[in-house]
Amino acid sequence: MRAAAVLRSAAVVLALLAPTGCGAGGGGTAAPGLTPPPLGTPAAPPSGREGMLALPLSAYGADREQSARQEQAVRALTADCMHAAGWADFTRDDALDGGGAVPDASALPAGAFGYLRAEVAAVQGFHGPTAAAPVRTPRPPASEAEGAAAQECVKKALTAVRPADGAGSELVNELFGQSLDATGRDARVVAATRAWTVCMKDAGFADTTPDGLVARYHGPGRPTAEELAAATADERCTAAGNLAGIWFAVLAGYQRQLIAAHQERLAAYRESVAEQAVRLTGTVGA
Repeated sequence: MRAAAVLRSAAVVLALLAPTGCGAGGGGTAAPGLTPPPLGTPAAPPSGREGMLALPLSAYGADREQSARQEQAVRALTADCMHAAGWADFTRDDALDGGGAVPDASALPAGAFGYLRAEVAAVQGFHGPTAAAPVRTPRPPASEAEGAAAQECVKKALTAVRPADGAGSELVNELFGQSLDATGRDARVVAATRAWTVCMKDAGFADTTPDGLVARYHGPGRPTAEELAAATADERCTAAGNLAGIWFAVLAGYQRQLIAAHQERLAAYRESVAEQAVRLTGTVGA
C-alpha cells in the first residue's frame, strides 16, 4: 500500500479532474436541431489523443498545462493536510505515484474505433502502453493509520481543485455525449464504419465493431498474437477508408453547432475555469 493508495498514478488524477467526457449518450440538456456538418477534406489526426484534445469542446476542459497544475495542487494540498494531521515528514512527492508521460501515439485508443499507428499496433495491441517508471516512488506509509489519512487527504484535495461551476462541467459532459450520439448516426460515419467492417472481415476478423475490438482485447496481461494481428488490421482498415479523419471531422462539426447554441453558458464556465487556474497557481506556489 502506497501513501496515496486511492490514486495510483497521475493519470488517474487527470481522469477524475477532466470536465469533458467521452462516454456515449447525452444528458438532460436537449440537443438543438443538429445538421450534418460539411467535411471538406478530412484528415486523420496524428493520434487518437491528439484528435480528442483538438476537438472544440476540449477547449472547455483542462489542457495539458492546466492538468499539470491540478496535479501539482493535489500534491500540495495533500501534503498540507497530512502535516495538519500530524505527519510532518510527508512530502508532496509522497502524495501520488506519478509515472512519466505517455507518448500521444501510444495512448489508449480514443474514439469509436481502435485508432493506433501501425508501429504501435504491432507491439501494443489494444492494451495501452506499459506504465512508465515513476520519477520518484513515494515512500510506503509508516503505518496503516498514515495510509488511511493519506487517502482522506487526497480525496479532500481532489474536491478542492475541481471547478466551482459544477453545472457548467455537467453541461460540457452532456454536450460531448450529444455530439458523440450525433456522430454515430451520421451517414458518412456509418458508411465509413461499414467499409471498415468489410475490410476487417477480409482480414479474418468478422463480426466485430470498431469499439467492440477494443473492448474484446483490452484487459490484464500481455497482448496475444491474435490481438496484435487484429490491431494491425484495424490500423490498416481505419486508414483505408479514412474512418479516423471522417469521424473526427464530423464530431468536431457537431460540437461547433452545440457550442454555438450554448455560447453564453459555456463562456461563463470557461471564465470559472480560468479563475480556478489562478487559484491553483497560488496553491502550488504556497
